[in-house]
Order: sequence, then structure tokens, then C-alpha cells
Amino acid sequence: MEFIIVDDSVFDLFTQEKLLLKSGLTETVRTFNSPQQAIEHLSSQGAEIPETVILLDLQMPGINGFEFTEHYGLLPEAVRKRIRLFMISSTVDISDIEQAESNPYIIQLLSKPLEIPLLRELLDQ
Repeated sequence: MEFIIVDDSVFDLFTQEKLLLKSGLTETVRTFNSPQQAIEHLSSQGAEIPETVILLDLQMPGINGFEFTEHYGLLPEAVRKRIRLFMISSTVDISDIEQAESNPYIIQLLSKPLEIPLLRELLDQ
């Protein structure tokens, strides 16, 4: 299983990547500090994309996490069905939480810092 982290914070990219690699959940983590680059990467993948988990930051300049999901929704279904998308944020804004919960592409909104035991449990479902 491959992980993709999309976050504009270099610190968060670094710490989440190290946490994931140390956890044993994956040996492959791709990081993108630009949502546009992540969408371009996903667009270049075909149905042969490995099973992938995306950890998507909510608040980013340019394209925020919710706008990212709009672009994500345009990807071929053959690509999307190989991906599990989680939003990750430190937000306490109720409207953000409700919007994440109602988004058809987001499995769950996870809190920063990333809790590996919770992520592991969600992935086992």
C-alpha cells in the first residue's frame, strides 16, 4: 500500500512521513506540498495505480482540501476505486467538520497530529 500526503506544511509532511514509515503501515510515502502537483500525479496514473491512501490537509493556499476533492472527483473511477482518501486537519470549525463528513470522497476527517493506531483501525475496516 502506498501513501500520499498532501500538505503545504513542510514540517507536517516530514513528521507524517516519518510516522507512517516507522509504523510499518507502508514502505512508500509520496509527499506533495502542492495540491496541484498531487492531482497531476494522480491524473498520470491509470487503473494500475497501487492501492493508495491519501492524507489530505484541509487548509492550503491556492487549492484547499475541499477544492482538491472536486478535482479528485474528475479522475477516472478505475483510479478512484484504488484510493482511500482521508482529510487531516487541526480545525475545530464545525462547518469544516460537517463539510468533510458530507463529502462523498472523504472517508474521515482525522485530527493533527496523525494518530497511527486510529489510522490502522480505519484501514482494517
